[in-house]
Amino acid sequence: MLPLTSLPSVTFIRLRVTFEALETIVLPVYKGSAFRGCLGVTFRNEACSHRGTPCEKCNERFDCPFSLLYNSFILPQHPNHGKYSKSPHPYIINPMSGNTTEFQTGETFGFDITLIGKASEQLPMIIRAFYRMGETGIGQGRKPFKPVGLLALNKDMIYEQIPYFGKPATLSIGNINVPVVNNSVTLNLENPLRLKENGKLLLAPPEFGFFVGRLAQRIGLLAHFYCGEPWPEQELSALPKMTEVKISSSNLQEVDWQRYSGTQDTTMNFDGLTGQITWEGEGLNQWMPLITLGCFLHAGSTTTFGMGKYSIMN
Repeated sequence: MLPLTSLPSVTFIRLRVTFEALETIVLPVYKGSAFRGCLGVTFRNEACSHRGTPCEKCNERFDCPFSLLYNSFILPQHPNHGKYSKSPHPYIINPMSGNTTEFQTGETFGFDITLIGKASEQLPMIIRAFYRMGETGIGQGRKPFKPVGLLALNKDMIYEQIPYFGKPATLSIGNINVPVVNNSVTLNLENPLRLKENGKLLLAPPEFGFFVGRLAQRIGLLAHFYCGEPWPEQELSALPKMTEVKISSSNLQEVDWQRYSGTQDTTMNFDGLTGQITWEGEGLNQWMPLITLGCFLHAGSTTTFGMGKYSIMN
């Protein structure tokens, strides 16, 4: 029994784009912020027909491909517009693994990008933006680079070339292997997990019910806004609290990544939890489809930068 009936409808594609430095490029410690910013500037130049007009005041803000991804405004007539002015963004940028921040001429770097539901319809324009990102430049001094590779994740969980006349595989929980656990599950939080409780960032190990509740809320909203599912509030309110599942071990620690925002002219702190946490108790298997989908769609806030990435260790 699925904790959310909308889970099977949540579809996504995942691409891996690789670039080559044309000059020495220096990126921040967390490269996801730089990739998101460079793609955003380039994608807006490709998509925007009213340059110079703030998105919030643009008449096309609900239809523009850039605004769909980077603003995700909710239509004023939506019955829950008063509660949510914006929906979760339907994409995730995740840098390729590695701690290198300086790339010499000829060296390669890149990221994975996940497009959720109807956001995948913007794929042709996003690919064009990949080709133009090197002209925008990245890192200190906006140094140039060029695209050298584009792969897509297939249903065998292998990255392959995108067919010239074709599209990437559409993935969902229906074609992803869901592990079976024996009353214990361990997650490895690879990038900072940012969960808020009562408006404040949670910096203690999260209880299982709190974690899966927030994950269900995120995926339920993505299913509604981008995959055509009903509003998830009724199902979310009926989720069991799972108080019988307890934390058995945790080495989570707080990390604080910083990012300079050019649009806001300020330094933003992206603190959160990384490390491993294990929960034990009965009934965990009913949550494994949700938890497995979260491995691809991340948990918590600020996921577009790659935050909230985790993997199942069982």
